Amino acid sequence: MKKYLKAILVISLFVSCTDKVYYSSSWQSKPVTIDGNIPEWSNPLRFYDQETGISYCISNDNYNLYFCCSIGNEFLQTKILRAGIEFRIDTLGKKSFGVAIKYPVGNISETTLEPKSTPQEKSNPNEKLDKSTFQLKLLAEAREIELAGFKPSLGRLISVIPPSNTGIKAAINFDNRGFMNYEAVIPFSTFYKNELTPSDSNRVFNYQIKVNGVNNSNNGGNNSNGTRGGGMRGGGMGGGGGMRGSGMGGGGGMRGGGMGGGGGMRGGNRYGDSGGNGYQRNANMSGTTKTTIKLKLAYK
Repeated sequence: MKKYLKAILVISLFVSCTDKVYYSSSWQSKPVTIDGNIPEWSNPLRFYDQETGISYCISNDNYNLYFCCSIGNEFLQTKILRAGIEFRIDTLGKKSFGVAIKYPVGNISETTLEPKSTPQEKSNPNEKLDKSTFQLKLLAEAREIELAGFKPSLGRLISVIPPSNTGIKAAINFDNRGFMNYEAVIPFSTFYKNELTPSDSNRVFNYQIKVNGVNNSNNGGNNSNGTRGGGMRGGGMGGGGGMRGSGMGGGGGMRGGGMGGGGGMRGGNRYGDSGGNGYQRNANMSGTTKTTIKLKLAYK
């Protein structure tokens, strides 16, 4: 009898240690217009990464995967507009991130954004460079999305203006508080299948948000690339599962932590902390920042 009870105890401990609990992505019940205006999303956004100051949410319905993020830090806003932000998907659970979209695509050297006048030539010695002018210029030039790991027929670059017929869309806009909002939609049909089924709730996906470094940047004095991953905790929905993904190449090899039962990430207030304090300490135009999370897909 004692041996029998010990065996049950060992099995129970083994199951409790191996049965990881993952949160699901949010179910997108409202139609989303991809325009960089985000009234369709919950406020605050569901997740917040304190080091970078990026608030974000990942959601889905049975046909599309959606990504939204909001950035209040002006330095990070400009970096994203110059070098792009990538939303990366690992359908196989191996952190290879073979499916990815990058928007904006352009990578502009820092010298192109330097003011043409010297401090002595300025009428006001305390005058600051109007970065918003450069931001708007960069935003106007962001007309393409770069694809990796999608069905070959889609090509490598697709148009934002006018939108392509792939169903993949991305947009950036600024709200009246100066926050930069990013939205993207990716049809499952472009990298998986046309419509989710109940069996797709049995596998976990890894997602990664990667902010690229600016090439030829002179702003690398602190030598910090800000790369990080994992340690995230999300609140909200449970349930769900994942999907069996394709073996498409295109991004692999990036390390990032996962989201298990806990960690250092919290649901954040989109307006409570612009990320300035956390990000400015490691501000570096040439550095790369990565944030990784594991989520099951919601299904209804």
